[in-house]
Amino acid sequence: MDLFYPMGPRLTMLLCTVYTQKGEEDFPIFDLLPDDDAYLIQEKAQALQATEGDKRAALVVREIRRQLQFAGLAGLESVDPSWLLAGIKGEQPQTIGLILAQLSGGARSRILAQLPPEVRAKVPGKEDLKQVRLEMMRIVRQQFEAKFVTMPAPPGEPTNFYFKDIALLEARDLVQLVRALGVEQLASAFLTIGKRKLAELCSRLGKQASEELIAALKETDPRDAMDLNDANNFLSRMVLGLRLEDGRNDSVEAQDKLQKELFQKAGLFRLAMAIRTERPTFVQQLAQRIPRTHGRLLRTYVYRIGEEGAPDPVKLRRLQDLVLFRIERLAERGKVNPRYLKFTFCYWGEEQAAEGGEAEG
Repeated sequence: MDLFYPMGPRLTMLLCTVYTQKGEEDFPIFDLLPDDDAYLIQEKAQALQATEGDKRAALVVREIRRQLQFAGLAGLESVDPSWLLAGIKGEQPQTIGLILAQLSGGARSRILAQLPPEVRAKVPGKEDLKQVRLEMMRIVRQQFEAKFVTMPAPPGEPTNFYFKDIALLEARDLVQLVRALGVEQLASAFLTIGKRKLAELCSRLGKQASEELIAALKETDPRDAMDLNDANNFLSRMVLGLRLEDGRNDSVEAQDKLQKELFQKAGLFRLAMAIRTERPTFVQQLAQRIPRTHGRLLRTYVYRIGEEGAPDPVKLRRLQDLVLFRIERLAERGKVNPRYLKFTFCYWGEEQAAEGGEAEG
């Protein structure tokens, strides 16, 4: 098992640096970190301290080498290219070239394709930058990385998978998850609103989407039904900006576009409900994994839901369990990377959720 998992590059390098200096004597510095970071790094520090001396030294040296690879520390390869494109807006072509030279080929191609032709023509290629000093490349990279939150590093081998580990999912996995969550959220609303309203919506959706939504409604536990006011407000928010009349015609394209947008918005809303109490850094990590338009909408939902007050901790943890359960089922169907089936999914469970609610109450 990866001893440093699930710490990100920043915390990992801090812990390794401490061990290359005074070691245990410097542990009190961890108390200056935010609570979540402090708890995690202290836990890992204790595990590292319990490791045999020579083995511990080898682990630290190996990890430092891995982290100092030229890929950088912010994990930009995990950030959706649409965020990176926004990050280079206004930069000079030479600077853009230095940044792109350090990204993956796929991300570099997608960003170049979306640059204005007159800018793209002036951006130097990797071959043109061979004479640039390595230190200059690092400085430009670090300045660019500062525009983003550090992305979590995936574990080297299967381990436990907690709710917060959803930030490890790749963009295509998150897209599948958001769609599935959207269907579940709509089902929880229509379980309260009633079948007549559901039939009206299904008349605007395609056959497959309608059947999927109806099946989800039948599978929804009555405990997960939304309150009437919440359901009405949610559905009003979801159809805002959608041209529902487009679904009335026979155009398959129009129906596909409608169901895609509706399920997507509903899924982002459900995900926002599940992460509403998480740290802003975690919310931004998830937002950076997906296209920027969707990521910003996710942040907006989290902010607005947060204004409604503290959630019921038991309901919140049940919702987080439902999200984990959906990931597991999607992995079984190949919709999410099947590698996660080798992980151990760690659920709150009803008893733990109830105990947590009592403790916070």
